Amino acid sequence: MKSISNLLTLAALGGLVASLPATAGTSRIDEATLPGLTGPVQVLTDTDGLPHIFGTTELDVVRVQGWVHARDRMFQMDSLRREASGTLAELVGPAALGSDVELRTLGLRRGAEASLDVLSAETIAGLEAYAEGVNAWLDANPLPAEYALYEITAIPEWTPVDSLVLAKALAFSLSFDIDAGATETLMTYEAVGDAAGFDGAALFFDDLNRSAPFDPASTVPDATGKRVVGSRGPAISTAARLAAAANRWRPSSQAVQAAVEYAERAAAIPLMQPSLDRRSHPNGSNEWVISAELAAAGRPILSNDPHLSLGTPATFYHNHLRALPDGLEVSGSSLPGLPYVVLGQNAHITWGATTNGTDVTDMYEEEVVTDPDSPTFQSTVYQGQLEPTEFIGQLFWYNILGDEVDNNIIPAPPGGTVDGVFIAPLTVIVPRRNNGAIVVLDGTFGLSIQYTGTGPTRELDTFRMWNKAQNLDEFRDALQFFDFGSQNFAYADVEGNIAYFTSAEVPVREDLQAGVINGLPPSFIRNGQGGNEWLPVANPQPGQAIPYEILPPSEQPSTVNPQAGFFINANNDPAGNTLDNDPYNELRPGGGIYYLERSYAIGTRAGRITDVINNLAGQRLITIQDMQNLQADVVMLDAQVLTPYLLAAFDNAQAGDAPQLLAALATDPRVIEAAGRLAAWNHSTPTGVIEGYDASDIDGKRSPPTADEIDASIATTIYSVWRSSVLRNVIDAPLQALGLPTPGSGQSMKALRHLLDEFDTQQGVGASGLDFFSVDGLADADDRRDYLLLLSLSDALDNLAGPDFAGAFAGSQAQDDYRWGRLHRVVLRSLPGGDFDTPPNGGTFPPSFDDLDGLATDGGFGVVDASSHSARAANTDAFMFGSGPVRRYVGRPGFLTRILAESALPGGNSGVTGSPFATNLLGRWLTNDYFPMRIRRGGINAALSSNELFVPEDDGGAR
Repeated sequence: MKSISNLLTLAALGGLVASLPATAGTSRIDEATLPGLTGPVQVLTDTDGLPHIFGTTELDVVRVQGWVHARDRMFQMDSLRREASGTLAELVGPAALGSDVELRTLGLRRGAEASLDVLSAETIAGLEAYAEGVNAWLDANPLPAEYALYEITAIPEWTPVDSLVLAKALAFSLSFDIDAGATETLMTYEAVGDAAGFDGAALFFDDLNRSAPFDPASTVPDATGKRVVGSRGPAISTAARLAAAANRWRPSSQAVQAAVEYAERAAAIPLMQPSLDRRSHPNGSNEWVISAELAAAGRPILSNDPHLSLGTPATFYHNHLRALPDGLEVSGSSLPGLPYVVLGQNAHITWGATTNGTDVTDMYEEEVVTDPDSPTFQSTVYQGQLEPTEFIGQLFWYNILGDEVDNNIIPAPPGGTVDGVFIAPLTVIVPRRNNGAIVVLDGTFGLSIQYTGTGPTRELDTFRMWNKAQNLDEFRDALQFFDFGSQNFAYADVEGNIAYFTSAEVPVREDLQAGVINGLPPSFIRNGQGGNEWLPVANPQPGQAIPYEILPPSEQPSTVNPQAGFFINANNDPAGNTLDNDPYNELRPGGGIYYLERSYAIGTRAGRITDVINNLAGQRLITIQDMQNLQADVVMLDAQVLTPYLLAAFDNAQAGDAPQLLAALATDPRVIEAAGRLAAWNHSTPTGVIEGYDASDIDGKRSPPTADEIDASIATTIYSVWRSSVLRNVIDAPLQALGLPTPGSGQSMKALRHLLDEFDTQQGVGASGLDFFSVDGLADADDRRDYLLLLSLSDALDNLAGPDFAGAFAGSQAQDDYRWGRLHRVVLRSLPGGDFDTPPNGGTFPPSFDDLDGLATDGGFGVVDASSHSARAANTDAFMFGSGPVRRYVGRPGFLTRILAESALPGGNSGVTGSPFATNLLGRWLTNDYFPMRIRRGGINAALSSNELFVPEDDGGAR
């Protein structure tokens, strides 16, 4: 990681020129015609592979953007639109039919088609121009190499709906959830608890699946010192609240089993996987903004790094669009398949985003009966009345692979099976559920899903308006069209304003508005026959899309120029509602429960970022370099919290009065050495190997680790394997003894901290009455706690020297061998896999080690520079990670002028294997270095790689 002082020089270079001459970096101009253009468009690609597209009209510029996206990312664009549309099997064969059936049932493409009818005329024109650019490239060029693997020689043309379905798919992956696992776990705990004599609901809500985060950082309260809305009542155990409820409805065992089977099918579908355990493994991202008053340059600083699946090619594509007569000049991250820029900056404002976990999905148990008066002969039962359903016919096709016949795509038999997948001929729609589908139907029983993204929405209007916005009011006006795909948006501008807004429409449930929970809360299966409905719209909000009552903007978490001088969001609780472990005791103005979500991210990233910024602000003014260093931060906050408990246990075991069972652990030379290493550790997580990529390296060039880095690396390995052992011994063992399911990583870590923090009063016994620190032969509770903590360290050292880690450490008992980089690795996966993955990306980017997959990087569980893995990871490959920053960005608005910024991408702009721009940015991303966001013409010319000129067809190619 290096300084960005060179940016100050680049920002001062050059200025805007009105004509389109040959530029300073090259004497060659490659000229081509492009149908539909009204004037010339120049594409200057800089040495980082980033195109700067200059024209005189907005539509000409996005038309060429479509061409450039197709040139560099056509296979990615096509495969993603097929996946979201439920037609992926037509490309990759019958293995994708299960995905196609489920996603066609949910209907993302139906929602995209409906959205085309509500978008502004200007956005539709942009979508059409973009599609024309994509299709012009398809008409003029052969398909990318990946298609040969699938024996495909032609693909459908691009349409505006294809762009919209990609936008729907991304929003879906960030906001849709399935309530199956939580419902099954709760009901299992309740049933076993009734028989075994403990409180099963308290075990779920108070002990193991706590709403309260690991760290209490919360966006708006921390920034403003105030709650978002209303008033807070006394914290009440959710278990106690449900026990006292007048309506104790629970879903049937058939509904729970069907929901679990549905979740198992979803687990095989990449686009649906994030929905399965969102509250335990929420989608990530970081953002924070520093006010001018706290910044060294006297200007705001905005930092943002969204975390999504790390793939080849990268999720985002960096481009710069300029059509000044139409008021367009914007630079930043676009999504291949969509026009404009999604996250970035223009001459006046800059913005970033993180995922907001707001609950906008409900699953219902439905009674479905035969009804001759219904057009479909089926109705659902609501409050004793029959409500007709609707049917949509479905026909699926799939590609026959390996027969050496090009484009051999055949229909799947409706109502039959292919490779064990049932080919559903009909999708059943429940109009009451925002036209949501019944995803499971078995006789008179059904499971339906109500979701805010099912119908027409207008997120692309928001992005187009932001691309051209000049101030805070225009940014806020555009936000009203961001209807679903809940996000936290960070904002800064050249006037010195900073702001935070949450987005998307949040439905108001009838029972919560009445001040009660009817049956189970919204994050569980609900009763479809009444009592759990989304209220019909009575107070329509500006730009509202869904036909239900939603929270008004005044009740959405937001702040403008907060008194703290900064705000942060890392998918943590934006309003502070969950900090007391009671997400249902905030009241709306005028009455009703103010509900956003039951549980957010674990909070380690948010806590660490908040601590660092507070410490910096208490010492000196903050710089851009500080913010880039914070994006690269790999200190594990959970280790800062939990290691002292382990070291205290070691000290207690060495005391003269410790019982023999405990004292014996502290005499083990391996435990003594490991405890010494952990006591000296600063909780940072470097790779400790020359083959690894660390933030201390520069521009992707690896350097030998220092002695301190090696020591920290070894301590990281020992602690990380101890973490998995202590969860097995403290959380899992008492549950498994009762045949109970265990919670996910984040929930388990929150539970462990709570048990330890409250040990003096609770003695390791949960609110449920279950003892999590039971040890035969030890009467004292403190001794039992210390024994299990130290036993877990001994177990970890056994594991590291055993067969589960033989691939990394070859059975070595020498702790000097336990380098973190041998475990913590990443592979940027592609759809075809194999040589298209990175590494090796066609041999252009080799793996770190000859004997292990992937690239070794610093980082680990819950760190700011997101690179997390399961908290229960316990073998050579279990510490690999697959999601992280798909973009890093730090920007500083100037004084009523342009914005100084740098960014990073995990790969390159090109998705063409072998292209010089396929992996050229990856090394810098791995070592937390950045590329400059060149805006001024002089800076672009000074770093020019190629110069292309697109002219209208009627120009005849002559200039």
